[in-house]
Amino acid sequence: MNIRSNSNNFRLFKNLLSVILKVVLPTTLFLIAVLLIFRFKGISTNILVGDPNAISGLPPYAGMISMIGILFWCASAVICLFTSYVLTKHKELQTRKWSKFLLYSGCITLIMLFDDLFQIHEYYYQPFIDLSTVKNARFFINLFELLFFVIYFVLISIYILKFKALFKKTNYPIFSLTILFFALSILVDIGTPETMVLHTSIEEGSKFLGIVTWFTYFLDCCYEQIQRLITNT
Repeated sequence: MNIRSNSNNFRLFKNLLSVILKVVLPTTLFLIAVLLIFRFKGISTNILVGDPNAISGLPPYAGMISMIGILFWCASAVICLFTSYVLTKHKELQTRKWSKFLLYSGCITLIMLFDDLFQIHEYYYQPFIDLSTVKNARFFINLFELLFFVIYFVLISIYILKFKALFKKTNYPIFSLTILFFALSILVDIGTPETMVLHTSIEEGSKFLGIVTWFTYFLDCCYEQIQRLITNT
């Protein structure tokens, strides 16, 4: 009887009612709000809830590499945020530092996840500027994307400087390889014409390798911290 009681105390959700109130209800309200907003703007809700490939008439494997990349982004964010949460339960100063490091890592990953998922860096300027009448529209598109990538560069640089002491204790060559792949993808995207042989394959392939190695780096970090936690316990 005591074992069952202790087991229940470790659960995140105590009963079904708590799941309904904390998960099902907020999710339902979110769905209703989004559907109403789209309906108000005259956009079919089928576009919102339907499968993109089915709507556009493309085969199921269209965008497969990109979708797998999204899954790796998501996995990276989840393991960082979950491990950070677990580490917050321990009061040791060093553990708290790792918790904050993984929290920042998870948040940065979420930003890049949403950017990649909704193609923000490619379309964020369109509601404000019409490039349909511009002769050299590709130049301005690359310029807008470059500004977005500069923001990423500054954000990640601040992040590395803030946690440089912890970075030195990690398997940081993996992270360096990740940045190299992303830099190659950006260079091909902005610095080469779209007519170049294998332009899209090199750009998207390098980005995919960057996402996978990003996941690998943080998987290694989280695994190490969980192992240390178990050992110390």
